[in-house]
Amino acid sequence: MLINLALSDIALACGGELIGSDHTVSAVVTDTRKIVSGCVFIALRGERFDGHDYVAQAVRDGAVGVVSEQALDVPAYVKVLNTTLAYGAIARLIREAFKGPVVCITGSNGKTTVKDWLAQSLAGRSVLKTRANLNNQIGLPQTLLELEAHHDVAVIEAGTSFSGEIALLAKVAVPDVVILTNANGSHFEGLGGLEGIAKEKGELISGSSPEAAIILNSDDVYFDYWCGLAAGRTIYSFGFTKAASLYASDVSLSAEFSEATFHYHGEVLPVFIAGAGLHQIANGMAVVLAMLVIGIDFKFAVGALATPVLVSGRLERLETKNGALLINDCYNASPTSVEAAIDVLAMQLVDETWLILGALGELGDQQDEIHRGLGIYAKNKGVSCLICVGPIAAVAGIAFRSKGGNAIFCNTHNEAATVVRQLDKKHAILVKGSRSAKMENVIEALNN
Repeated sequence: MLINLALSDIALACGGELIGSDHTVSAVVTDTRKIVSGCVFIALRGERFDGHDYVAQAVRDGAVGVVSEQALDVPAYVKVLNTTLAYGAIARLIREAFKGPVVCITGSNGKTTVKDWLAQSLAGRSVLKTRANLNNQIGLPQTLLELEAHHDVAVIEAGTSFSGEIALLAKVAVPDVVILTNANGSHFEGLGGLEGIAKEKGELISGSSPEAAIILNSDDVYFDYWCGLAAGRTIYSFGFTKAASLYASDVSLSAEFSEATFHYHGEVLPVFIAGAGLHQIANGMAVVLAMLVIGIDFKFAVGALATPVLVSGRLERLETKNGALLINDCYNASPTSVEAAIDVLAMQLVDETWLILGALGELGDQQDEIHRGLGIYAKNKGVSCLICVGPIAAVAGIAFRSKGGNAIFCNTHNEAATVVRQLDKKHAILVKGSRSAKMENVIEALNN
């Protein structure tokens, strides 16, 4: 842990009450399987668990204190109203002690790619980054609590599933650099429409440091709104028009990479982007701007984009046993990300392109309309066959078939895998769907 904390420090930060003796703590732990001697145990509550049930075990295994929402019969504990908020407040203490820049990334699409790409591009610097999808009220504090003296930069992902979550995360992370990639329909159900999504993402700007650098997508319809939230902070923008601080021209898209010319404050450089699709060029521009803000040379930052970012389940290029190209894009899905993945599928130099589509989640009453639109989009892009898994994705298949396309309807992942198992090197297969659709099961079935 970056600094030593006492139980009294924790009580003060959380607005809680220390009951019992004060102790210095060696670590902050939420899982009794990870208890170490001298730690404090945070009794978090979840839908399927209650950390208060494990307090006795935590103390027995070496915890010197507990953060709890209820009275306890233990030597020392901090009584708080909400242990989840308390966990964030403790992480805020660590963040405040950190002297390097904290970069926070949010947006409907691209945030994980930007996070990983930026982290790997900061060559020669010790970077703490969000692991996997630990980007919520539990994951973000957990990441910040891993800060150590050797770290130079923190690259943190901030996600949301309900209105107000980004504001809570911003209060913990207080970013020095904000990257807001875009806003589109990935959480209609939880945030009540596109405007609600844009407002929710914008809370990261409002909650950033007063001196923060704000990196925005100038092509997004909510760009001006987000600029209004900056309130004197320095804005950097990226996009495909000259209105952006950093813009791309002369774009050339290929099956596995992209090329463009980047323009920034009078400097012009040719760029090789190790990733397919226009969206990947946009992600690359966000990465470059963050590197510039941190103090890295423009030429070096642009050169870093030639190294591919490898995110499991994000346009990951695999091969089936029969030699077909298998594009694994199962990490998650929004309408825009499905369209971007279809664009990449359509670029592949093969005889036939096949899309295996699972349901997109959290779309509320726009669910059917969006799936119909995706079916039509796939047909217009020349997809040879659309395989739909489950009744929600089937809406896309019906629309695809109505435009003359070949649609196949499956009930299970194994059934979908069986349909394409014999496809060979003349074929490219894209597997896509929200995390809730568990489309990685199709990938697993094809590999067995």
